[in-house]
Amino acid sequence: METADKGVIVKYECSACNEQHDYESSAEDCCRPDVNQVYICPICETDHESRAEAEACIGGHAEIEGEFLDSCPSCMRHLETTQTKVEVAVTGHCSTCNPIYTPEQNLAIKYALEPKD
Repeated sequence: METADKGVIVKYECSACNEQHDYESSAEDCCRPDVNQVYICPICETDHESRAEAEACIGGHAEIEGEFLDSCPSCMRHLETTQTKVEVAVTGHCSTCNPIYTPEQNLAIKYALEPKD
C-alpha cells in the first residue's frame, strides 16, 4: 500500500466487483478485470479519483487558523502534500527551510491531520 506522507492512501480497485486492494497485482488477480487506482482520504476514508481531490479532502478536515498556500513564504518551495501545507499554515515556513517547530506547533500539525471522531 502506497502512502504519501501521512496523507493520501493509494489503493487499487477491481473494476468488476469494486473491491479495494493494497497492491495492484492483488486487484488484477481478483476477477481478472481492469484495475482502477483510487485515492483515499485517511481521515474520512472517502474514495477520490485523483490525488489532488484526496489532498483537498484532507485539507478540508484540518482545523487550523492559517490559510493553505501553494509555496513556502520563506524559501518559495512548492508544497506538494497536505502535511507540508499544514506545516506552513501553522508555522509560517516549511520543514525543509527550517525544521524546528515549538512543541505547540508540533501538536497543532499532528492534530490537524488526525482523524476526528
